[in-house]
Amino acid sequence: MATTAQWVFDRAIHLMDEQNESTGSTKTSDTKEYEFRTLSILNVLRHELYPISDTYAVVEPGKRPIVDELLSFDQEIGLDDGVAQGIMPYGLAAHLMLGENDALANYFSQRYAELYSAMMKSMPSVWEDIPTAYGGLSV
Repeated sequence: MATTAQWVFDRAIHLMDEQNESTGSTKTSDTKEYEFRTLSILNVLRHELYPISDTYAVVEPGKRPIVDELLSFDQEIGLDDGVAQGIMPYGLAAHLMLGENDALANYFSQRYAELYSAMMKSMPSVWEDIPTAYGGLSV
């Protein structure tokens, strides 16, 4: 599944408990301001998260890779689903709650940092032999 901006927005709204109580819909008059700010926030978060995503790829040596800008809610995030689904909703919720409920924003921010750290530590790695200065392989 390729995660979209809408998917992340929906989960953040549910984390914030701002969805419609009877239908569960995240598109309400109360969430209009959140929706307006979401794509800008997600574009910032994507640059923070891109280096720990398995979609990270250096295209040109010596140049830092970047992800394309999100322009719509139905656009794919461009990060692997583990990062997009497991970390991004907390980062978005933290930013959306700033100034409105700082205690909740702080909780989401701490959770985002914990998940980021855990994901970074669990990144798959590749082992390779290191040649010695004299041509043989070290053991």
